[in-house]
Amino acid sequence: MRNKLDQVDFNILNILADNAQTAYTDVAKQLTISPGTVHMRMRKMRDMGLITGATLTLDYAKMGWKMTIFLGIFLSEISLFKSVMKKLNDIEEVVKIHHVTGKYDIFIKMHARDSNHYKQVYQDEILSVAGIRGIESFISIEEKVERHIQFIELPS
Repeated sequence: MRNKLDQVDFNILNILADNAQTAYTDVAKQLTISPGTVHMRMRKMRDMGLITGATLTLDYAKMGWKMTIFLGIFLSEISLFKSVMKKLNDIEEVVKIHHVTGKYDIFIKMHARDSNHYKQVYQDEILSVAGIRGIESFISIEEKVERHIQFIELPS
């Protein structure tokens, strides 16, 4: 079926999730299938909306961005979440925004060059967003794991 994934699709995803720059010919060799099959399967998964792009994994610290901070944000009114998320999206240091359940209304991840840069972004940009009632900050000491889940064929 065109819109159903099988083990070959999952195997392709596993290889490319580990390194999105792997050439289709190398994926094909690893799976003992043709490069054309990999290309067709990738096109199918893009058409399904399953694959929406490819990203680079960057070492921000090596580029001078030494702090990773997570912020749990409380809203003054939950109905404001779209406008708050839009304003947070405009802050270039914010790299992930999640509308969440639980203690917080929004959870974000951001990067800063140092504590002074973080203070500037926090005080001048984040705290000025209308609709934010409170914030709890969490500074990451070290990231130990960044990975995708291993994909296996799901039972029908």
